Amino acid sequence: MSKLTISEQIRVLRKSKGLSQEALAENAGINLRTLQRIETGNAIPRGETLRLLARALDVSVQELSVFVDESPVVMDEDSGFLKLMNLSALTMWFIPFGNILVPLVFWILKRNKINGVAELGKRIINTQIIWSVFTFGSAALIILSLFFGDIFIDPFFMMPVMLLFYVANTIYIIVTTKKITGVGRQEFARV
Repeated sequence: MSKLTISEQIRVLRKSKGLSQEALAENAGINLRTLQRIETGNAIPRGETLRLLARALDVSVQELSVFVDESPVVMDEDSGFLKLMNLSALTMWFIPFGNILVPLVFWILKRNKINGVAELGKRIINTQIIWSVFTFGSAALIILSLFFGDIFIDPFFMMPVMLLFYVANTIYIIVTTKKITGVGRQEFARV
């Protein structure tokens, strides 16, 4: 028998026993979505999940994994996508919280398909969340100070400050993109 991936092995065993995905998930006591991700190869069962699936398929864990070929997943190299994902944070100028939402969508769609997206995406999202909390938190404090009258800061002073925060974030995004462009994918972790 040729080597099968764990997802193929589980799918073949499930079908040979005449089980639907729903029935196998219920018999194993796992989430249907988890089983679907395993069978499509988007997740590899380990530990308790592997044991539960083996028991539900009436095979031992060793039998289930005897024909498994767990060769590493080959991911595409695409520095252009890394740059695009980083530059997508600039949508903050047009879409409220676009600096978080657009990179998040890119990260979710490509984190397991393109080398470097998982790490860079986390960094972009974390940085933009911190920037948004700081920027909009500062604005909220100034607005609240107007209502409570304890500290008065002229709201017209806040406009240039907010603009300065936006410009600083834009410069940071562009500089980071240039670093991704100028160095290989192995070194952008220092960005």
